[in-house]
Amino acid sequence: MKTVINIVILTGLYLLCHSNLYAQKSDSESKYIHPTIESDSVFQNAISSQKYAVVDFWAIWCKPCQLFSPEYEQIAKKFYKKVSFYKLDIDKCQITANELNVKMIPVIIVFKNGEEIKRYVGLTAKERIIFDIEEIIKTTK
Repeated sequence: MKTVINIVILTGLYLLCHSNLYAQKSDSESKYIHPTIESDSVFQNAISSQKYAVVDFWAIWCKPCQLFSPEYEQIAKKFYKKVSFYKLDIDKCQITANELNVKMIPVIIVFKNGEEIKRYVGLTAKERIIFDIEEIIKTTK
């Protein structure tokens, strides 16, 4: 009986993990968010070449990150003409995550001309981020 229960649990976990992998891959095909950053040098080039950049620090295994993903997509859709949006995989960009002191995820960081100007740690209301980005754009033209 224990063997059957273990097999059911393992099968469930396997399916859950693989369904999340497929769901996360669809984020990289967003029309509003650049492809996921998977190297530290790409990150530096991305934020330094944009006036405004917003970066979602996440990992595929992070449930809160997956919950926030549709919200991030909506924020990017609202601002994509003025702000560049990125997702950074912390498992593949550990140097960047350490340099920016990212200790837990999700973390959203807003950059202006390559400098951090705002940070959100944990799940943050989409409306809060939208309000702040609007204020940043208004006050720093």
